[in-house]
Amino acid sequence: MLEMRGIGKRFGGVVALRDVDFELRAGEVHALVGENGAGKSTLMKILSGVQPPSEGEIVFEGRPVAFRGVHEAQAAGIAMVYQELALVPHLSVAENLFLGRLRPLVRHRELVERSGELLAEVELDVDPRRTVASLPIGEQQLVEIAKALGRRSRVLVLDEPTAALSSQESDRLFAILRRLRQGGTSLVYISHRLEEVFALADRVTVLRDGGRVATHVLAEVDGERIVRDMVGREVARFGRASTRRETVRARFDYGGADLARNQLTLHEGEVTGVAGVAGSGRSRLCRTLYGAEGEASLDDVPVRSPRAALERGLAYVPEDRKGEGLSLVASVQANLAHAVLPRLSRVGLMRPGAERANAMTWTRRLGIRPPDPEREVATLSGGNQQKVVVGKGLAAEPRVLLMDEPTRGVDVGARTELYEVLDDLAGRGLSLLLASSDTDELIQLCDRILVFRHGAVATILHAPFDREEVVAHVTGARAVA
Repeated sequence: MLEMRGIGKRFGGVVALRDVDFELRAGEVHALVGENGAGKSTLMKILSGVQPPSEGEIVFEGRPVAFRGVHEAQAAGIAMVYQELALVPHLSVAENLFLGRLRPLVRHRELVERSGELLAEVELDVDPRRTVASLPIGEQQLVEIAKALGRRSRVLVLDEPTAALSSQESDRLFAILRRLRQGGTSLVYISHRLEEVFALADRVTVLRDGGRVATHVLAEVDGERIVRDMVGREVARFGRASTRRETVRARFDYGGADLARNQLTLHEGEVTGVAGVAGSGRSRLCRTLYGAEGEASLDDVPVRSPRAALERGLAYVPEDRKGEGLSLVASVQANLAHAVLPRLSRVGLMRPGAERANAMTWTRRLGIRPPDPEREVATLSGGNQQKVVVGKGLAAEPRVLLMDEPTRGVDVGARTELYEVLDDLAGRGLSLLLASSDTDELIQLCDRILVFRHGAVATILHAPFDREEVVAHVTGARAVA
């Protein structure tokens, strides 16, 4: 179906890809994996017409092609679902689903009807007339996938499509992708979750430092081999010893339009997980406690804004790093300073030496690549952008750190390093509230897990956890039983 031969890509003096070969067969799911910055997204952006290659050629269905833009690639039958969502927040779901294909005079009733059919394909039950901005990020991800499905493409590229989805929603997506494969669609699947790669893909290509390391038939290799190819070394599975916590760090009262009124007590050195499907209240809890929506009080004092939360010792790593977590046109150094400006300035003037030292501390500690504090954040890979968001929260030295999908788009090696940083901080007394759609992440890191359903805590699980038990409660299977 597709061959990419000797693909190279340079951005000025930076080599992003060098002599990469990649092929895709008809009706195949071909996984593309590698560390953050390995070149996965860049390779697929070249395929989808976003960027031209510096060298190499693309052969699609037996003939050479050179796409001059996204529209040419889409017209040829190639569509991509990006890790950073390409939706217009203030437009409706229906308008977003047909963005770029709307007639000058739009018949909204017809648009809503056609949108309902596409949303049904991804089993997303939302009103197509709602604005995209009103949806949680997980549901926005499903809208993005539905938009790509609407193009009826022969090649579909998905970049971290489950990063904000629960295990139940991911299973639903896999069923959709398997149906597409059976219908002859070829799929390129980029993911840092190797369990997904083994569950879905036929073959896997590994990139490292902009070059192709290997292509494997998945039935012939194990996860350890793929990880070694990705990082060039063995990576031990992270394990954290859970202990009972007694010293109270923070007491919250909270509630909102989609959250039942409740109380939450966090203890010193405790990692509390928050699980639940999209729309369960999982993500809204962190936003509410941080004063971004709803009503919350900390130790009986209202938290009416993020600024007030920061002043009270709370820091927040948001789920939507592009929309809420980063200033993409600013440098890594400037982003890492956002939450600690008073500490880094004197009489209203920034102290360059202090700002640089702060940036270098978190660049080294989190392994942000390239390790250049002056680099514009928009030029980093998605995973390294995520590290900057986490670093910004940690730089505030909070007493409570609220994290929503903290490892979204972060590779397996860097994820372990981040877990070790969080474990170290918890050992020093930091209290963490971790909302995640990744069941394994919650099991590895948390002392207890709050399972949300319909805006309320449905159950509380304590370590040691049984994975099947956690999944059963998150999906609602335990409640039904």
